[in-house]
Amino acid sequence: MTVGELQEQIFPSAEGLERALKAALRASQTISPALRPRAPGIASPGGLVQLSHQKPCILVPDLHARPAFIDALLRTEFPDLGEPLHSALEDDRVSLLFLGDILHAEGEEAARRWISAYKRLAAARDDHAILSPEMDEEMGLSLEALLKVIDLVCRFPNSVFCLKGNHDNVMNAADHGDFPFYKYADEGRMGALWFELRYGPDIAQLVRRYELSLPVAAVGENYCASHAEPALPLSRSAIIAYFEHPEVVQALIWTANAEAKEGSVAKSLQAIFASAEKARHAVWFSGHRPVSGHFALRAQGQLVQIHNPYFWQVVFIDREPEKADFFTVAPNKEQPEYTASLVLDPFARQK
Repeated sequence: MTVGELQEQIFPSAEGLERALKAALRASQTISPALRPRAPGIASPGGLVQLSHQKPCILVPDLHARPAFIDALLRTEFPDLGEPLHSALEDDRVSLLFLGDILHAEGEEAARRWISAYKRLAAARDDHAILSPEMDEEMGLSLEALLKVIDLVCRFPNSVFCLKGNHDNVMNAADHGDFPFYKYADEGRMGALWFELRYGPDIAQLVRRYELSLPVAAVGENYCASHAEPALPLSRSAIIAYFEHPEVVQALIWTANAEAKEGSVAKSLQAIFASAEKARHAVWFSGHRPVSGHFALRAQGQLVQIHNPYFWQVVFIDREPEKADFFTVAPNKEQPEYTASLVLDPFARQK
């Protein structure tokens, strides 16, 4: 096996990645305006996904470079579906919503990779030192997860949706609501450097176009979802017109705990549902900030945080959503493990 063949197994070829990104951009233009309303004055889909009320929906919190999570999820038979998720998608019986952060692994193993690659880069004082086994493995996992999500979105453009997260920023951009980032080392800069050296500026621009095409929020019967907690009150029209409002993108992908303006979740729900009464009985799901159990409640119980990096966890919401059921999936297991349920209506929980 040649070095080139080995690298091909670690991360996708330039041709394959370019093909997938272009297919994703085409697929985004085919989605029905009823599911993703067009932004005023332009032909492109806006930033809000209107989830079908005729199908249950599965929410997937931050993937963070776990392609095996997706494989296991697609093989899983959820009780209310009675068939593997992949078959249910083919039968148009379910919606699947990724809450963003497809890239950049988390946990001890990921930290070791990033820190080792950072030390190698710093010691060499040569940008090409970023083309290391550690970075090839890390970015290979990220791009494998990305390609699996893109494949699903392209095959099921009216059923599978991926929202934008703050890590969905391969080139570490500082525009359109994005900011450079780091956690264990200098991941944003390192990932961008690796990507441009491996794939070149043209594909770097293409992946940026793909990232900017991602929606930033979704709305169901009595719930909304985004990568992060709304940092400020947001209207339906502002989210749809997110191309013109980078502050909307920032507000839905970067918010830390206790950072949102008071009442932002309740006011955003009221604006989106155009009904104060309906908003009082609705919730907002988010990932982004990790939780210690299966979920955490904030904003007077109206924000439901669902990202635990140590679980392969999803949330199942039925067609008539009175509660959310939490499941974990595992490799080589067809049945998910039920872990928790949450009544969606915050007032009903208090009874």
